[in-house]
Amino acid sequence: MILAAVLLWIPVPDSAAHAQSGTRTGGCPVSSANLHVFQEGEELLYEVSYLGMGLGSIRTRVTAVDTTKGRRRFAAECLIRTYHGVPFITLNTLFQSVMGDSLESVFFRNKEYFPEESAYKYIEYTFPKQQNRVFITETFDNNPDWRKQDTLQLEGKRWQDGLSLFFFARALSHTSSLCHVPVLMYFTKATTTVHFGVEKEEEDIDAVDYDIRCRKLEGETGFTGIFGLTGGFEGWFSDDAAAIPIRAKMHVLIGSVHIELIKWKRKGWSPPRASD
Repeated sequence: MILAAVLLWIPVPDSAAHAQSGTRTGGCPVSSANLHVFQEGEELLYEVSYLGMGLGSIRTRVTAVDTTKGRRRFAAECLIRTYHGVPFITLNTLFQSVMGDSLESVFFRNKEYFPEESAYKYIEYTFPKQQNRVFITETFDNNPDWRKQDTLQLEGKRWQDGLSLFFFARALSHTSSLCHVPVLMYFTKATTTVHFGVEKEEEDIDAVDYDIRCRKLEGETGFTGIFGLTGGFEGWFSDDAAAIPIRAKMHVLIGSVHIELIKWKRKGWSPPRASD
């Protein structure tokens, strides 16, 4: 799930403060989604750690908010990098996603660097209008003649990619619901189960000198993702309109990793105090 990184501030108008389409496939109340989480230019920086050792960083950025032409489009990026010297794994991966009216993925690109080949691999999802399918293409920039392609049927569902799922969770973090979310991972389909509205809790992180008021969610992935992510996860989101992920705990192949907010840029925002 989470990450899964990014200038002018354009607020979401009040008329677009909540998505208007009906209940999402999988029991997710998209009509109650909080679209104030999308603020153009917002940047969030996280550190990923294991047993107290920093493994890498995740940087997200909202690159565009478009509410014209009777539709909504939200664009974001996520850059994931391991720190220099981390053994066994090297990541330098950029995700780019565009989300539609119901927060579903309408475009996705993954750019990943392979140092042993000095090359970038690209995976791209394109969703032709009204065709109920997605085209998936994989290419390498050092081999223009090589290409892997596939087509998946969407089964009438609204699907998430790895990055759009991050924002989908933010937008629904204030609800109380159990969602079975269709997710596209590489060339396969999966389902992630998310339980929103588990409870309200106070969280403490190094970047803030007071306890933060948060809402907690829990979930279970149906796929293996970045850092070998698989199985259960927990997330704590700021209990305010921004719904910024403060901290997360996820199960990966080597055990449990922690993801913690260390820096942010969002106009008018500071973490809500637990006493407020």
